[in-house]
Amino acid sequence: MNDATAWRLNSTDEMLHQAAATLGSSRVVQVLWRLPVPVPVQALRDEWLRLDEGLLSRRAAPARVPGARRSWVRAANSHPLHVDPHPLTDSTAPEWIDAQVRQPLPADGTELWRLAAAPHHDGCLISLTVPHFRSDGLGILNALAAPTPAHRPGGLADSDAADALAQVSRAVARTARWSLGLARDPRRRALVRAALRPRPAPAAGPPARPRFFTTAIFEVDAAAWQERARAHGGTANTLFLEIAANLVRARVPRAAHDDVRVGIPMNLRHGADERANALVVVPLRLPGGPVRHDALHDTRRATKTLLQGSGAHSATLVPEPLWHLLPARHAAALKSPGAQQTDVVASNFGDASDAVLGFAGHRADAVALRTMNVPGLRPDKARLRASLCLFRAGPRMTVTVTGMPDHFGDSASLHRLVAEEFAAWGLAARPWWAGAAHEATKG
Repeated sequence: MNDATAWRLNSTDEMLHQAAATLGSSRVVQVLWRLPVPVPVQALRDEWLRLDEGLLSRRAAPARVPGARRSWVRAANSHPLHVDPHPLTDSTAPEWIDAQVRQPLPADGTELWRLAAAPHHDGCLISLTVPHFRSDGLGILNALAAPTPAHRPGGLADSDAADALAQVSRAVARTARWSLGLARDPRRRALVRAALRPRPAPAAGPPARPRFFTTAIFEVDAAAWQERARAHGGTANTLFLEIAANLVRARVPRAAHDDVRVGIPMNLRHGADERANALVVVPLRLPGGPVRHDALHDTRRATKTLLQGSGAHSATLVPEPLWHLLPARHAAALKSPGAQQTDVVASNFGDASDAVLGFAGHRADAVALRTMNVPGLRPDKARLRASLCLFRAGPRMTVTVTGMPDHFGDSASLHRLVAEEFAAWGLAARPWWAGAAHEATKG
């Protein structure tokens, strides 16, 4: 999808734009490269310029015709390349990547994304941070690999008037079908009624302090990962989901009968796709209780059933064309709960292309992704307590785990917990930072 539809904001785009107001934090996606050699500043500037010609450099513009959706328009990024002259060590690198993700990138500003680099050992560490409302992880990977500049389609068929007419037509047709289904489905009627019910007033007192998550990054042999998943009757993704659930079971207090809700970002992209966010997060319910390292058959069946019944329609509780036409307060109420209302999000980004593994003319030793709430997650606003990203680069899986420090402690504590979880599945995992490797073996 690289027509004008991709340049209109969908419901996921709009929800992510509103996250800072409703949840007190914004979601940011960060890509990290570890390069084995130093990179000249001019090569980094060339990469910055190339990215500024692509899909990351656009902003949301209001429609000029009632009923039309907001659109993406080309914009120049005013956030310059940042090159830190001070060499990083394995002790200071985690602080440095946190500093990059904390840099403000507001929705109404001209600083659209941030590219930064610093010397690290004999090479360098590179960070790209992008607000999630501007692009999801796969969209960022597409932008990195895109060989040509991004251009919005023009013409009468792509105008606000044409979009408004199409939105109204689709809303009428889909709402009629949806209403018939709603009349036969008491569960869906109950969901809509509950969403529209007035919320109780928040408890008196100061709001909860935002919690900035701690991070652990590990590499695991991809062939070993596949073998252990098959040995337990699952897939590579099933094993990933169960690991995510186990981290919650191990550290997040809950009633014994409560399920663990694992948010699965479902990829809606097909081929060349210029949408900013083309995903919907669906909640997989797994048993609570103690950690489990046994058969994965049940998790595999539950995941397959959930994904088969989910799709673009899962983002909102009413048809999306109707959702865009609703007043803001009703639209906010009639969205699906999303990632922030699950216990843990497990994002599988699949296999990295050569275009992503290379940066500024060099092939990276390792690449990692993570998603972070900035300035932090408000525990009184969101249920989320941990987030995992899985990324395969050639023979290795890279797993990034972030967790609320209230439950998972500091980075050293999180590294130990994750290392123990991998070991329980028979997997040898190597932390990205040598200091973290030492901490993970203590105790």
